[in-house]
Amino acid sequence: MSNAPHTPQATILPKRKNSLNTPQVLLKYLNIIGPIAGFSLAIGSILLTLLALAARSPQQLPVSAIALMGDKKIELEVAKNPQELKYGLKFRSSLPQNRGMLFEIGKPQLVRFWMKDVKIPLDIIFIQPDGSVNRVATNTPPCHKEPCPLYYSTAPVNRVLELNAGAAKQLGIEPGSTIPITK
Repeated sequence: MSNAPHTPQATILPKRKNSLNTPQVLLKYLNIIGPIAGFSLAIGSILLTLLALAARSPQQLPVSAIALMGDKKIELEVAKNPQELKYGLKFRSSLPQNRGMLFEIGKPQLVRFWMKDVKIPLDIIFIQPDGSVNRVATNTPPCHKEPCPLYYSTAPVNRVLELNAGAAKQLGIEPGSTIPITK
C-alpha cells in the first residue's frame, strides 16, 4: 500500500456512434410532430370555414302569427329570443310576397334596425303597444359594408314588422294605421 496522495483521474468516455445531439433530437421530433400539426391545421381551417358558412345561412322560423290587412293575409315568422331577434332576415335571398317577420321586442322601447347582411330590400314597420304604426321605413336597401344606415322608431315600440319592399304602400300601412296580428 502506498501513502501517496490519491489524485482523481479524468475519465474520457469514447463518443458513441449513435448518440444524437440536440439539433438532431429536435429534427427527429419535428419530423413526427410536423405532419400531425399540418393535418390538424388543415382540419381546423376546414371546420372554421364550415362554421362561417353555417353562421351565414338564413334563419327559418316557423310561421306562428298572421297579420290581416284588408283582405290580405300575411304569414309571419316570429322572432322572440335575443338570437332570433339579432339574426332576423339576414342572408335571405328572397321572401314570399305573403310572408314577413315579426320581431317581438318585449318591453316598449326606442329601437334601431339596420340592414347589415340582409340581401333583399325591406319595409320596416315600427308598431307601438296599442297596435298602431309609429313609423314606416320604406324600401330600405341591403347593406353589405359598414357603416350601415340605421332605421329607428320615434316612440317606444314593442313590435317591428319586416315585409318585402313596397308591401307597406300596397297594403296602405302608414303612421297611425293599426295592424291586427293574431297568433
